[in-house]
Amino acid sequence: MFSDCDTWSQLYGNYSRLKEMLIQKYGEPTENIEKFDTYSEPRDDNMRMLEVKMDRCVYVATWKTEKGDIELAIEHADFSSCFVRLSYWDKINTEKVTNSAIDDL
Repeated sequence: MFSDCDTWSQLYGNYSRLKEMLIQKYGEPTENIEKFDTYSEPRDDNMRMLEVKMDRCVYVATWKTEKGDIELAIEHADFSSCFVRLSYWDKINTEKVTNSAIDDL
């Protein structure tokens, strides 16, 4: 998780910069959703931030690679905390943990 942002400009700027870097390294995302789940597009920064806090903002880019998956998203933890999250799922270690759990059953 990256630091909290107070404005949509900061939040979207962080998301966009990281997405561009990931595209340079891994190519275009396998999945990409960037929308507000509202009747009409929010008109300004304040309205966009409100939609993030109300859980009506879906900005997620996913890359599926041989070594695992990468997900970049705009999220919120509560009504005052909005941030960009970058997650990595390591395929090799995930398979080892799964196989170990299966052996324990």
